Amino acid sequence: MRVEDMLECIGLGTHPRQACEQSFEHSTKAFTIMQTPVNKLAGSFGVCDTAVDGVGCVWMLGTHRIYNIRNTFIRHSREWKDELLGDYRMVTNLVAKSNLLSMRWLKWLGAEFIREPTEGYLEFIIINTKD
Repeated sequence: MRVEDMLECIGLGTHPRQACEQSFEHSTKAFTIMQTPVNKLAGSFGVCDTAVDGVGCVWMLGTHRIYNIRNTFIRHSREWKDELLGDYRMVTNLVAKSNLLSMRWLKWLGAEFIREPTEGYLEFIIINTKD
């Protein structure tokens, strides 16, 4: 797992392995990102239901290999954003304020940073604009 992702998990009180396991366990949709042709894991992502109807919790955990495929990853990110949004009105989660690369990518995907519920972490939302 990327150091930034591990630090986010730890900062929110969850061991990185537990965060990964729970993310997959609770997801309504979950996917892996493979670095080809070596077939090595570059990351995983998905979306989970929340207690609020129409709102999903989107997540992504990357490895250092994500940097090796960054152009392909970025090129396809918006397609996968639409896949994760699906029938949700919006998706949300937290990101560490220190994770500038992830924040820049989220903003590029259309995320709005709405508040700081926990010191050092921003809650973001991505609104489903599909009709």
